[in-house]
Amino acid sequence: MYESEFPGTPSRYNVAWTTPSRDSGGSMPLGNGRQAANVWLEPSGDICFYLATGDAWGEFGQLYKVGRIRLRVADVEGNPVFGKDLVSWSLNLPAASIEFESSRASARLWVDAHHPCVQFLCKPNGKGIPLQYQAWIERWRDRRHVLVDRERHFLHLRSPYEVFHGPDAFCEPTADSIGWYHLNESSCWRANMSQQGLLEWAEEEGGHDPLLHRIFGGRVSGENWTARDASSLVCAASSDAVGLTVTQLTRCPSSPEAWTASVCEAARGCPAATDRMAWQRHSDWWREFWGRSWIHIEGDEAAYKVSMGYTLQRFLNACAGRGEYPIKFNGSLFTADWHLPGEDFGPDYRRWGPGYWHQNTRLPYWSMLAAGDYEMMRAYFAQYLRVLPLARARCRKFCGHDGAFFTETMTFWGTYLEGDYGWEDEREDGLPGHLPQSRWIRRHNSSGLEVVHHALLFYRYTGDAGFVKETLMPLAQAVLEYYDSRFERRNGKLHIFPAQSIEQWWDATNPMPEVAGLKAVLNALLALPGQFLPQARVKQWTRLQRELPDLPQGETDGQTRFLPAASWEGPPRNLENPELYAVFPYHLCHFACPDLEIGRNSFVARANTHDLGWAQDGMQAALLGLTWEARCSVTKRLSTPGAYARFPAFWGPGFDYLPDQDQGGSATHALQLMLLQCHGEAIHILPAWPADWSVDARLHAPGGRAVHITYRAGEPLPSCEPALPSVVLHPPHFPRNGEVAR
Repeated sequence: MYESEFPGTPSRYNVAWTTPSRDSGGSMPLGNGRQAANVWLEPSGDICFYLATGDAWGEFGQLYKVGRIRLRVADVEGNPVFGKDLVSWSLNLPAASIEFESSRASARLWVDAHHPCVQFLCKPNGKGIPLQYQAWIERWRDRRHVLVDRERHFLHLRSPYEVFHGPDAFCEPTADSIGWYHLNESSCWRANMSQQGLLEWAEEEGGHDPLLHRIFGGRVSGENWTARDASSLVCAASSDAVGLTVTQLTRCPSSPEAWTASVCEAARGCPAATDRMAWQRHSDWWREFWGRSWIHIEGDEAAYKVSMGYTLQRFLNACAGRGEYPIKFNGSLFTADWHLPGEDFGPDYRRWGPGYWHQNTRLPYWSMLAAGDYEMMRAYFAQYLRVLPLARARCRKFCGHDGAFFTETMTFWGTYLEGDYGWEDEREDGLPGHLPQSRWIRRHNSSGLEVVHHALLFYRYTGDAGFVKETLMPLAQAVLEYYDSRFERRNGKLHIFPAQSIEQWWDATNPMPEVAGLKAVLNALLALPGQFLPQARVKQWTRLQRELPDLPQGETDGQTRFLPAASWEGPPRNLENPELYAVFPYHLCHFACPDLEIGRNSFVARANTHDLGWAQDGMQAALLGLTWEARCSVTKRLSTPGAYARFPAFWGPGFDYLPDQDQGGSATHALQLMLLQCHGEAIHILPAWPADWSVDARLHAPGGRAVHITYRAGEPLPSCEPALPSVVLHPPHFPRNGEVAR
């Protein structure tokens, strides 16, 4: 139903199946960046899909599915046309649609790129063949469900109150539409804020409960459809194309009456599924998306799988990355009925619960710079800007100075998860109010430095001056003020203690992530154009830069290696390699720098080599020019599908859940770094590329430039002078605020 070839077209990676799936564990993904769907075809011939959006927060901050829809297309005798007559159903990547083909009908499902709706269009495959249609809203949250034991534990709540999923409700049907919604009639927000000593501040600042009376749901409607009851629609037999639209909406706070009026208005603003111009505009958006960057590899069997894995992960990012909130690492918008042993709790469940964990959340966003997917990064930075006032207030109240730090795990409104912070009867005596009971993250506060470092790179790529003034500078000033005020000096150098080196070492001095982060951030800030740097800030940051300690290093077996901290005590607590933060994420050591040998020594000697989930081995190997190690990492990660899902890029569950956005995020950025690295003003082509893989790629570099790389297997690589691969540098284009760089 849609075919278009253009540079960068991903059609070679379309996913097609000729048999139905048992349930949503065999679903395919769709999305427009704000709304998403898991779509599957059941053995009965029914088309089903879960709906999701990034702001469907429940009573306890958990990210719910919005709803589930079932569609049935049958002949006049009631026989399903996508049952025994099924030819195939496939994900059409160029147009971000799922196509269903049978001997009697063709159907298409898509999430409109410009409107908050899922569209369904079906047409008989022959003249005069009438088909009949039915649609249902299916509730699984049909009663109050109390969470206990493991289901409650993985929500990451050890609360003294009852934790539950509230029920959904049906709307009063109209002649041609039905609807449903979920209303949060209660909220954990006040208890959470009070637990952490921040409720009084929030009330003084006019803060409102972001959960209470939040309503999300949808409306199902279509021309020539008739409501049979509150949960179902029918469409009389027709030999013409038939369309159906499912509109989604979230409002907070709201009432059922106000929300119903709003969703009806939103539905009126959505085009009909039969609107050809709307379909063309949707297709054009995806054409632009696929045309801005790509990676196509040829060679051995793994080469194709790596290309496919990269393309599908980028598609998942695009399906979930344009909303108000960042992508959830533990399932994104695509949780489903995975039937994991001991964790078979339905589509609303995800390990590690409702919070954002920075070590995990960041990983999908690292690949978006080189992909040119800048609009999808804004929610990540906006999240930290949104919670900055709370972070400042916490610092003033409990630390007694200005600045801000961001917690490693946090709710979307900026507090610790309750299970981490601990209730009064759980917390250690005398534990300061800004520290959680959990030792895993008690002083794990380096996330703010990486967010600022990432934001500095965002500016280098986009040239967005408005972003610097409105987002980067407020975050940078607050984070650096925290380090400048919080820690004393010894021998004229900043002494970061007490501290910890991410989750790996709980008692550390001058941890590598902090020292490397401060060096990278201050170097980049002081290199900004003068228009962004008041003289007072230049003076303060230049002084702080002089006061930074050296990167932790030591000698072992005659080799100089990076260390996780200047000193540390206790046993290792996790499976991380904090000493390699000098390589990734901070790029202080890479293949083109004088300290390359130290970085390689450190990588080879790293204690943890599992390379699963949130591990950074592939990115670090590529940065260090270790081609074989980088190749092994991306091959394993991008060609190993999840054991519980049918779709090849629903990775995991790994440490976190599935689809695991850490596995995909880490691997896609590693592949980019094998092709292209930008250090200082230099652009390095194929710094860690296998000589037996041919590639055609278009990626982005700082200064608004796009780099087109072609390489044929067997040709000399850049390290084998004099030949070079074909490289085209497109002229800089600095987008205005909100404009996509092309």
